[in-house]
This record gives sequence, structure tokens and C-alpha cells, in this order.
Amino acid sequence: MNDTTSNLDTNLSNKNKTQSLVGKCLVYIGEKNDDLYDKSVIYITESSPSGTKGIIINKLLFETASIECKRSRNSDQKEYQNIYEDLYQGGPENPAHGFVLFPKDDCLSSDPYAKVNGDIAVSTSFGVLQEILDGVGPNKKIIAMGHCKWEQGELEWEIFNNNWLIINPNIELMFDTKFEDRWEKAKLSSSIDMKAYIRQSGTA
Repeated sequence: MNDTTSNLDTNLSNKNKTQSLVGKCLVYIGEKNDDLYDKSVIYITESSPSGTKGIIINKLLFETASIECKRSRNSDQKEYQNIYEDLYQGGPENPAHGFVLFPKDDCLSSDPYAKVNGDIAVSTSFGVLQEILDGVGPNKKIIAMGHCKWEQGELEWEIFNNNWLIINPNIELMFDTKFEDRWEKAKLSSSIDMKAYIRQSGTA
């Protein structure tokens, strides 16, 4: 096998590994590095050889926050109303940017561009909030501000050093479990003996 073929195979392998993280959850089990990531569960929305993005699904920014939405889709009207929902701390990157996560079965006709991975849909569209305001939006949802981001190789290194578990999330974990219980439930869903796992941390 020549070097060109070898490099091509390596690049394809790396691409498949990063793409396989999309739609999965990371569960932080490393030593505490800061309050944001300690005991966090992060849903991965994007992953490529250049980097990875995800949204924390178990840390509240504000409990029962007021979110202002335009009442009408008519741009000439200035009537606004508030909806009251838990607002999550999605991550430190771009904190003014909002995301809505909800079951794919609740995908809305007004938001046909929501990204769907498995059973979960992710939207950045204002249309979802409009539907929620109108009372016809998804019943199960996570509204988060900001996201997490890793540059090329950063997350892979953290996973190699046993800072994260990788699990397949489900509707029950993400939407039917209290936010304060999601980390423990996600950790248990991995079926890994945590005492043995942590004791071997950092070993080759």
C-alpha cells in the first residue's frame, strides 16, 4: 500500500469517527475543571474532522425564564408576548444564539429545516418559538442558549484521557428525566463499571 492510499484510508477513518458522534451524548466523568462542564451531559449536533459542537442538556441558565416572541408573523405588527420555559445553558460559545431540541415526531411544518438525528430534532429557527407561543409547538423540548465547541483533536484527546463517556441518548433521558437527574441516568446507561473505569484512567 502506498502512502497516498494509506493517508486516504486514515482520513476516511477519522471522518467516520467524528461523524459517528452526531446524535450521541457526552457524559463528563473527568476531574472537575469548571462548574459548567462538571457533571454535564452534552448532545452532539455537529462533528467533522475540523471540530465538534454540542449543547449541554442538564444545566439551567434560568428556571422558568420569560422569552419574548413576536405574536404575529406579519413583520408590520409590533405586538410581542412572553412564553415561560426553562432556559438551558447550552455552552459558553455564542451565548446569544438559541437552540430548541425536541422529539423528531414533533417536527413542525413551519420548521422543515430542523436537523434530525435518530429520535431528536434540533432547530435554530424562530418558527419553533412562534409555534410554542401559539400553543401548537412541541410538548417536550429543551430551549438552550449557546453551545460547546472543540477544535480539531481536542475532544478526541479528552475522550482518550477518559474524561467523557459516549452514550446513545433517548427521549426518556432527554425530555422525561428531570434535568438534575440526567447526568446520573446517562452515566448509568453506559453499563460501565465506573470504579474500574476511573481507576484505569490515564493508563495506556
